Parts: sequence; structure tokens; C-alpha cells
Amino acid sequence: MPVFEKPDQLYGCIGGLLNKMGTDPRVLAELQSLKLKVKFTFHDPESSIFLTVENRAHSIYYGETNQKPDIELAMSGDIAHYFWMGEVNVMQAITKQQIVASGSLGKIMKLVPLIKASIKLYPQHYERSINSIS
Repeated sequence: MPVFEKPDQLYGCIGGLLNKMGTDPRVLAELQSLKLKVKFTFHDPESSIFLTVENRAHSIYYGETNQKPDIELAMSGDIAHYFWMGEVNVMQAITKQQIVASGSLGKIMKLVPLIKASIKLYPQHYERSINSIS
């Protein structure tokens, strides 16, 4: 059984984490240092989240948008979950094409500190999200 059965579950959990990044001081510092547009494209369930970070603020869009991303990361909902849990070896997942990354390597590398800080928030956030859906 997949971690997320419906796009709304994925949006509530992964999108909720991206929203929560702006409330945690450690993550906020990393977030505010970026100027980047990232599109997360998911399958199983089919969905997408677009994160825009500029002028020390971030915006999140669910579903398709006309904006052009600097980086696109495509993966299944399950890989996304385990990625944010810190249980995915990213280089291995990219090699196996479980995560397909598009865009400049330099811009992708700018995400690393933000991701490392956010991974610490996800397990507790996931538990809260799942309990509120049940």
C-alpha cells in the first residue's frame, strides 16, 4: 500500500512540510538565503508542488502552474516520503532514476542545506499529518 493514496494526502503532508519550513528558525535561515524556483513532480499519486523562494519569502503552489522552474525533481510519492524521512540515499536514487533531477547542478546543490534542515522536521510533521487525516 502506498504512503499517499490521493494527491490531497501528499499535498497535506509534503506541502505542509514546505509551508512549515517558514516557521522553524533553523530552516527559515536556509530558506531565506535562496532565490530559486523548484518543481516537485510526483507519480503514485499524480501531483506536483511548485516552491518559489525569492525576496526572503516563499510561496507554494499545488498542481500545475505556468511558472518555469530552475530545478525539477520527479519521483514517486513513496520515494518523496522516504526522502524527507532521511532514509533515501539521494545519489543512489538518482542513479537508479527513482529521483529524476533536471536543472543546473549548481542550483540543485543550493537546496542541500535546506533539505538537511527540513529533514529534521518531517518525521514529527508526518505523524501529525497522518493522524489528522485518519
